[in-house]
Amino acid sequence: MWNDSEGDHLNSVSRRVPIATLLWALVPALAATAIVVFFFARPSSSKPKVRADGLMSIELVQKDSAFNPIPASKGGATGEVLYRPSGSTLHFVLHAFSLPPGHRYELEIQADSATYEVATFSPDAHGQLTIDTSLAEFREGECAGKNFDAPRSVSGTHTLKFRIKRAGSPASGTMPGIAPSAPGAQLSCHGNGDGNYDYLLLENDVAVFKGTAARDDAR
Repeated sequence: MWNDSEGDHLNSVSRRVPIATLLWALVPALAATAIVVFFFARPSSSKPKVRADGLMSIELVQKDSAFNPIPASKGGATGEVLYRPSGSTLHFVLHAFSLPPGHRYELEIQADSATYEVATFSPDAHGQLTIDTSLAEFREGECAGKNFDAPRSVSGTHTLKFRIKRAGSPASGTMPGIAPSAPGAQLSCHGNGDGNYDYLLLENDVAVFKGTAARDDAR
């Protein structure tokens, strides 16, 4: 026989055991989550560089499965984005080198928490690509499917990430499987039609842009 204090002790132990068991069962899932957060939320390895002409320069690199840059000497694609740090429009020039030719690629811009498929491009026979444009707002320009993000103004301060990825969308028409009434359902596709959306260039730097009113540019 045991007294009341012994019974309370055993009941307390029995209540603790399932909790400990549950925590041990969650360890693999928690570890996997930590790895994902580390690689996708890790800060960029460097900051945008200021050029003599006032433009900012950010580096684009190809990365392996561990998100380590692949050097150009080992066949990695490379790139650079030059942009004005402020203005009523976002003006930038993107240069990409050593992209596998014969494929179409999407320019993707992440503006704060929203991601936009801006446009699709084809590099030349040497795998080089130049994009020179100005954006008055961030908006989807290619078929984004269910990942559609609503347009937003460039006004205000934004953190930007530029990426180049394979255009796996259909070569023409609109994205299949999207209800006609869904936002962005009528956006045209101009991809490779193979469902491959692998990234070839990722940001090595995060851009900061301050959108201003048009009258500020005239000063």
